[in-house]
Amino acid sequence: MLLRRHWHEIIGYFLVLILEIVLPIIIFIVFLRFTEFVWDKDSPISVLIFFSASSYYLFIWLFFFHHWIDYYLDVWVVTDQRIINIEQKALFSRTVSELNMSTIQDVTSEVKGKLATILKFGDVHIQTAAEEKRFVFEKIPNPQEVATKITELHRLAEHKNGLNNPTSQLQNDQSEAKDNVSQTF
Repeated sequence: MLLRRHWHEIIGYFLVLILEIVLPIIIFIVFLRFTEFVWDKDSPISVLIFFSASSYYLFIWLFFFHHWIDYYLDVWVVTDQRIINIEQKALFSRTVSELNMSTIQDVTSEVKGKLATILKFGDVHIQTAAEEKRFVFEKIPNPQEVATKITELHRLAEHKNGLNNPTSQLQNDQSEAKDNVSQTF
């Protein structure tokens, strides 16, 4: 599975971007309508207004781009053997963590709030015995399904490694004991 945060996380920033783009245009139109300002492209005031507007739009574009990069590059990859957490900290800073399926002790899904319940997103917490105690998948779609799938993959990894089958372990121990006894005679 390739998981990202729910789309509602970026939609809020997108709506703010639209508002920040449209609001100065409306203010400028109202300003032109109620004043006797004549737009002359060579006047110092017009150049200052153009420079200020360009700087403003560049700033809000960079602000949105930063949030888009953070949203798009924060990724959780779940395979049948491990979980990889790729977290974008800043534009040129990233942290990659890895967790083996067999080290998982507990998987919990959590949905908080009305919006999260309606849009079906939430958090998945993965508890391990390792140095990093908890992996958290924040605000992902369908957290209950993801938690169930991770639990199934954990059981498969344990079964594959022979950790969850005590009868096969007992049989292996008994056959090793027989081999040891036969080697001594």
